[in-house]
Amino acid sequence: MFKLTYYRRIQLSFLIFIFLPIIAVSVISFVLIKQTMVEKLQLTNDNFLNVMIDEIGKTIDDVTFASHFIVNDSSFREYLKKFADTDRIRTFEDYTNFTQIKDVFSLITSKPLNNHTRMYLVNRERFIISSNTEELTPVSQNLDFLLGKVDLNRPETLQWLGMATDQTTKKSSYYIARVIHDSSDKKFLSVLLIGVSESYFEDLLKPVEFGRVALFDAEGNRIAGNKDLSPHGSAPANSKLRSEVSLDKTNWTLVYEASQEAFTGEISRTFYAGIAAVFLFFIIFSISSIFIAKRLHMPIQKLQRVVRQFGTGNLDARLEVRGKDDIAELGLTLNTMLAQLQGLIYDIEQEQEQKRVMELEALFMQIRPHFLINTLNSIKCSLILHKDRLHSGIIDSLMSLLRAYLKLNEPATLQEECKLLGHYVDIMKIRNEIPLELKVDLEPGLEQTVIPKLILQPLIENAIVHGLMDKHDAVITVRARSGDGIAVEIEDNGCGMGEELMKELNGRLSSDDTEAYSSYERVGLINVIQRLRLTFGPSATLTLRSNPLGGISAVLHIPVGERNLFLTGGTTL
Repeated sequence: MFKLTYYRRIQLSFLIFIFLPIIAVSVISFVLIKQTMVEKLQLTNDNFLNVMIDEIGKTIDDVTFASHFIVNDSSFREYLKKFADTDRIRTFEDYTNFTQIKDVFSLITSKPLNNHTRMYLVNRERFIISSNTEELTPVSQNLDFLLGKVDLNRPETLQWLGMATDQTTKKSSYYIARVIHDSSDKKFLSVLLIGVSESYFEDLLKPVEFGRVALFDAEGNRIAGNKDLSPHGSAPANSKLRSEVSLDKTNWTLVYEASQEAFTGEISRTFYAGIAAVFLFFIIFSISSIFIAKRLHMPIQKLQRVVRQFGTGNLDARLEVRGKDDIAELGLTLNTMLAQLQGLIYDIEQEQEQKRVMELEALFMQIRPHFLINTLNSIKCSLILHKDRLHSGIIDSLMSLLRAYLKLNEPATLQEECKLLGHYVDIMKIRNEIPLELKVDLEPGLEQTVIPKLILQPLIENAIVHGLMDKHDAVITVRARSGDGIAVEIEDNGCGMGEELMKELNGRLSSDDTEAYSSYERVGLINVIQRLRLTFGPSATLTLRSNPLGGISAVLHIPVGERNLFLTGGTTL
């Protein structure tokens, strides 16, 4: 399985920190360049369309100017008035009138219009006069179509008729009409038809090599340009470059559309070629770096080998140091450290050997108390057989105390502690030949309170030895109450003590000075307060006070918080 060692992590990090920035910079550059080129193309297209629209607008202005001149020339209008009802040239007068109209008509339209624009006059009898010698077939074939779209009630305004095709030559022209009225009788004299050849628009749109362009009229009909292009965009905006420019005078729309992919394809191919080169460079660099990194990692491998041998038990393993570089200094330091570890291991082995001997001795010493317990148990059984209940009970109490002493470091409940106190009192009654009664008063719920084992026994011993030896009705009462903590009170009806002595004892018990403990003669009380504070913390207290029975009450106060910690195993006895 592939193991990601330290030097491989360094190598991998090195490669990533080189490869990722190159890829990131390349991708960001590609996106920015692509976006910039698209924006520039869009701006160029808009400018190009504006040039086309200006050119078309110029042509429309020329047509408007020529038609306006014809409509407003009074002498020419007189000629049109005489010619309005002529269906054919029948007389010399008709011919003269026809010639005058044609000459003026040709003169008017010769200068402002380009070669792609033709103008025709159609009178009420549909007699057609051309502005030049061009054949009249394209107009005559589509005359019904064109005049059918002319609104005769809109005089002297340009009307956009749309495309018409010559069936003979298959050439199309876009036609514009203007109705000429007689100002006196308000009747139309003739219709001025202006035809702009489709080739004019095609030649105008021809320079567009990239993308598609088309010109549409106000109704969305195509005038010229690409037949696949629609006046309304249907492709997603992110895949097409589309520009639309309108000509206000005619409501024509010039539409340009191109595929972004077609435009950015070359950029994308260049980018992918660059990425492929980066990958190739990365592979070559990775192979080279593997050999270089392996060579650089050899000293570290030697260090690992020596440490591994030392860890498996070869304490004499050392690194052969060569050179004076950083690895050599590290090797010298490692050899020194291994030598020190070898010495420490030797010392620990010696210490463990001594400890093992001591543990064996301790186990041997434990045989004696167990021997005593077994011996007492035999005596107890013998006494029971001889029906000596008194002395067998005393031996049973003694055995209970001995077992408690053997397990002194284990905690006990308050109920178990009071039971041991009963055994202790039974022994003291026989030993000192005094009448003694032990009373236990525990608040319900406090029986299972955990306290250090035999922590109350020194207090009972002090009460018996110092206050109840000469008492014929000696009574010791153990009480436990809960409040802001747990209070355990040991009360006797002995002879009590003086106020000065009690004040001195309470001062020593409340002090944190260990020297005061060591100089105090009453070891039992000091042992109780020390064990109490080690178990429940410094806020635990032991206080002596006089009671109404004339004796002394020793009160142990256990804080609730510390008690909870002890109950959950937070403190070790």
